[in-house]
Amino acid sequence: MLTKSQLKGMWVSVPTEWDEHGDFDERTFRDEIAMLIDAGAHGLYTTGSTGEFYALDWDEFKQITDAFLAETAHKVPVQIGANWFNTRDTIRRVRYARGKGADAVQICFPGWMKMRQEDYDQFLVDVYKAVPDIALIHYNTAYTKKIFHGCDYARVLPRVPTLIGSKAAMTINDYMELVVNAPEMNHFTGESVFPLSHLLGGKGMYTSWFMMNPAFFRDFYQMCLDGRYEEAVATSLRLTKWHETAVRPLIQEGYLHATLDKAFVEIGGWLPGNRRTRKPHQPITAKEFAELKRLTAELMPEFVSYRP
Repeated sequence: MLTKSQLKGMWVSVPTEWDEHGDFDERTFRDEIAMLIDAGAHGLYTTGSTGEFYALDWDEFKQITDAFLAETAHKVPVQIGANWFNTRDTIRRVRYARGKGADAVQICFPGWMKMRQEDYDQFLVDVYKAVPDIALIHYNTAYTKKIFHGCDYARVLPRVPTLIGSKAAMTINDYMELVVNAPEMNHFTGESVFPLSHLLGGKGMYTSWFMMNPAFFRDFYQMCLDGRYEEAVATSLRLTKWHETAVRPLIQEGYLHATLDKAFVEIGGWLPGNRRTRKPHQPITAKEFAELKRLTAELMPEFVSYRP
């Protein structure tokens, strides 16, 4: 079981790859995993939003979990996204991941309808009670219609002792409140705010941008560990400018998560993945991709120049 002390560093999201018929492309998926491990990822996770968990049936979830755990075995810490739209089937996925040897699972709240506060709490308690021997990381995202704050975690932690971390998709002010009120957990941010979160005690980042240039992000991470914050913040501002200029227009068009992350894989050009996503979600168009690549080459040329 993953421990809090092991939950640190750059955890890279692995996309679910589809072939031309829309079926799981296990060979490409495994190749990407092997290459990301060789590139220095500190941990890997899959079947989250980048892994299109919402598009997988039960048999596909098992197939992807099996392939992922076989390819990563004893090489790097891992998390399986065990998310679904009700408690029973979330637990079913957590149990399967545990039974296959996963170090930890990443779970989010079932999202279709808002719930009472006590229902969110009980969801975490029920998952823990059903599978008490695997580490839990909470994907704390507004897409589930509920952001958990530090005071919320403080309330449930005595009842969910295996909850060791969160993926904090929130503002830096909300992140600061997490650190103040739930210091028992390791709270991870995204790439561009990592220098600030590290100053506040953050242990790592969840990242899909690593797939464009691992060497760049290894250096960026090390800047923070070495206390070179002026350099790290300057890099963070460059990343923010790129995101706001090149990526934000695509978000405003409605592209999110896998549709963007798979475009980043193609931008990097060294991994074998492609932009295919499972319908109804569509990949960005060739014209949009060309503009994204042009702006990336202009603002973050490192992202289009990496070669292993």
